[in-house]
Amino acid sequence: MDCFPCVRLRPPVGLYERHAPVSEGVIAKFVRRIYAPFLLKHEIKQLVLVLFGGLFLTAVIGIQHIKFGLDQRLALPSDSYLVPYFDALDAYLDIGPPVYFVAENADVVEREGQQQLCGRFTTCMELSVANSLEAERKRPESSFLGSPPASWIDDFLQWTNPTFESCCRVRKANPQVFCTPRDSERLCRPCFADQEWDSTMNGLPIEGDFMRYVTQWLQSPSDEFCPLGGQAPYSSAVRIAPDNASIVASHFRLYHTPLKTQDDFINGLAAARRIASDITSRTGVKVFPYSLFYVFFDQYEHLVPIAIQVLSLGALAIFLITSTLLGSWRTGATVTAVVCLAVIDVMGLMGFWGISLNAISLVNLVISLGIAVEFCSHIARAFMGAGGGVAWEKDSGKEKDERAIAALTDVGPSVSRGVVHICES
Repeated sequence: MDCFPCVRLRPPVGLYERHAPVSEGVIAKFVRRIYAPFLLKHEIKQLVLVLFGGLFLTAVIGIQHIKFGLDQRLALPSDSYLVPYFDALDAYLDIGPPVYFVAENADVVEREGQQQLCGRFTTCMELSVANSLEAERKRPESSFLGSPPASWIDDFLQWTNPTFESCCRVRKANPQVFCTPRDSERLCRPCFADQEWDSTMNGLPIEGDFMRYVTQWLQSPSDEFCPLGGQAPYSSAVRIAPDNASIVASHFRLYHTPLKTQDDFINGLAAARRIASDITSRTGVKVFPYSLFYVFFDQYEHLVPIAIQVLSLGALAIFLITSTLLGSWRTGATVTAVVCLAVIDVMGLMGFWGISLNAISLVNLVISLGIAVEFCSHIARAFMGAGGGVAWEKDSGKEKDERAIAALTDVGPSVSRGVVHICES
C-alpha cells in the first residue's frame, strides 16, 4: 500500500495508544539532569569562555603554519605505480622544468630594440633581458633558475659574424641570394665579408635587412660546420608578423632548479613573475614567464584572497539568514560567531596536522561552515522558542538560563547524535 498513499487503511486494533508515555533516552537524561545545569553555572560559563578563547588563540597560531599545495601522490591510490615514479623524481631528478620568458612589443628591427634584448655585445643594455636573466641565474636560491638563458638574438647576431665563414653565406655572383650548406665554398662568401662588423654592434643588420637575415637564420640547420643555425633551437622561439616586417614576440629559454616540494613549485612561479616584472620596468619590454606547471600553481597566487572572500560571504549570509529567521540579530550574531570559531579551529588543526591549503581543502572549509551552522541553528532556534512545556528539575531563577536548559534538553541529544553520525561517516 506504500505505492498508493491516498488510500487510507484502518490500523490494527491495539497498534497505537492515545496516551503512550514518551520514553527518555540516556543522552537526554544526562543532558537534562547533569550537563545543562552544570554548564550554566556562573563559574563554568567563565571557564568555557576562557577555554574557547585559548582554543581560538591556539588556532590562530596553527593558521600561520598552513602551507600551500597539493602533493600529487595524495590524489593517487597507495598502490599506484605512479607513487614510486614520483618518489624517484624527488630522489634523482637533477633538473627542473623549462621556463620561457616571452618578450613582446620590442622593436627588434631597430638597434635600440636589439640592445634591450641582447647580452653579448658591449653596447647592450646593462640590464637587458638576456643580462637580467643571466644575473638572476647566478643566484638560484632566490630566482629558482638553474641554467643560462638561450638568447636567440645573441646567437642570431653571432651567426652573421663574418669570422664564422660557414654560417651566414651569400653567393659571390649575387649577394641577394643565400647559400645553402650544400653549396660549394668557391661560389659563396660570408654575408658581411669586407664590411664593418664588431662587438659594438656597428654594421649589424637593422630594419629590412634584419628581417631578411633572421628569416634565413631560422631556416638554417645546426651542423658541425655552423652550430649557430637557428632552425633546430629557435624555430619556435621567434614569431614573425604576417607582413614579415617585424617580430611580434620571442622567448628566452631557461630551466628551473630541481623543484621537489609544493613550496618549490609555488616559489618558482612567484620568482619567475618577479623577474619578469623587474625586466619590464627596467627595459620597457613587456615580459611574462611561462612553464608547464604554472597553470596548476597559479591558483596559489589568489587562494588566500578567495578563501577570505568565500568564508566572509558565508559568514555574512549566516548572520543575515539566522537573524531574520530567528527574529533576533543578537542570536544571529552569536550563531555566526560560534560558526566562525569552529571554522578557525579547523584551520588551526590544518596547520598543526600538516594539511595544506588548496582548492579541495578550501571546499572542505566551506562545508565545515555549513555543518557548523546546521547544529548551532537548532540550538539557537530552540532557545528562541523555549517555554513550550519542557520541564526541568531545578529552576535557575534566570530566564535566559531557563531557556538555555530548555534548548539543550529539547535538541541537545539530537544534535549530539548528529555529530556522532557525521564523525562515523
